[in-house]
Amino acid sequence: MSLAALLSAIFGVMLEPLQQEFGWSRAEISSGPAIVSMMGLFLATPAGYLIDRYGARRCGILVVLVSCSSIASMGAIGSELWHWWAAWSLFGVAGAFTSTVWMAPVSTIFVAGRGLAIAVTISGTGISTALAPAIAEYFVQNQGWRMGFVALAVLWLAVTFPLVLTFVPRRLAVSSSNGKAGSERPLTGLTPRQGFRSPTLYVLFFASLLSAVTGIAIVLNLVPVLTSTGLERAEAIAIIGTMGLVSIVGRIAGGVLLDRFDARTIAIVASLVSLGLPLSLLLFPGNATAALVGVIAYGATGGVKMNAIVYLISVRLGARSFGLFYSLISISLSVAQGLGPLIANHIYDLSGSYTPVLWAAIPAFTASALLFVALGRDPGGAGTEQVAPG
Repeated sequence: MSLAALLSAIFGVMLEPLQQEFGWSRAEISSGPAIVSMMGLFLATPAGYLIDRYGARRCGILVVLVSCSSIASMGAIGSELWHWWAAWSLFGVAGAFTSTVWMAPVSTIFVAGRGLAIAVTISGTGISTALAPAIAEYFVQNQGWRMGFVALAVLWLAVTFPLVLTFVPRRLAVSSSNGKAGSERPLTGLTPRQGFRSPTLYVLFFASLLSAVTGIAIVLNLVPVLTSTGLERAEAIAIIGTMGLVSIVGRIAGGVLLDRFDARTIAIVASLVSLGLPLSLLLFPGNATAALVGVIAYGATGGVKMNAIVYLISVRLGARSFGLFYSLISISLSVAQGLGPLIANHIYDLSGSYTPVLWAAIPAFTASALLFVALGRDPGGAGTEQVAPG
């Protein structure tokens, strides 16, 4: 999961060096993630089907190799914009499988401690948020942004590839509640046809989309967003590193809560607390303390929303077609990752400010909370699997 978040974590650090070297606008640079977004629209559903059919291990090996190759290739691009697009297109192939390929085995195998297992897995994104910006900035300042892309690709390949080979299972089955080795039961849950008829699938999709579009637009550009409010670049990067650490703690704490309380209620509260980020930057521009508080609020709760969505998919739609259902909802993240930064930087190119983007986040986060309210309580109670018979 940290590999899945690597490019998002360093995008804001690399934005200005790329603009200075090639003279591209920020919107043009943001067109790279937009390509991944468009590819995700068409490839995420087939990718989810392939994960269900061939397993997370085989697909995960390809995801690691293709992701790291594409990140390294960004350090070799020339001045033509299509070089940048080609590197992102390669990443888009792997991106169609991410993060479904990592969440499918975790959401399927774990039952009693599913919330915590999901949280620990997703908290891997916080590793990138905490470490990658500082590593990227070191290379930008000392050896150039090109070497930064290559170094990050090599570092993450060296860690993730052995982990996938060692721990990702070849075959998926749900552990029985007694937790004994070898005690397994068949996968249960909605069929694809039943899932497509369920309002739950669409409510979760739009709740994720509304929250992610503006949230990712801000977070991917957080370095320039913070500096545009009056903070120094070094302050901005330090604050972002804090968000990564806080997000790990927040995700794990949220996972523990998911195993004990209603996931929908947790998602509602997390959506509302996330408002702290845009409000702090709008009400106290240039104030490092206010910015830190806002970033901590978003870091602590932003990932909890994703934890809750994954949990709700596995509980209310079941494990049988989890890869398909999660990949469909992950399309919202692909769209957000591509269009959010593109729109935000186009607004900046036109107005010279990210303020309109910060204002847009307020109704978006609020609407996301209202959609979780509309989802209604789990008729079987928190923590129970509501799945249709085979």
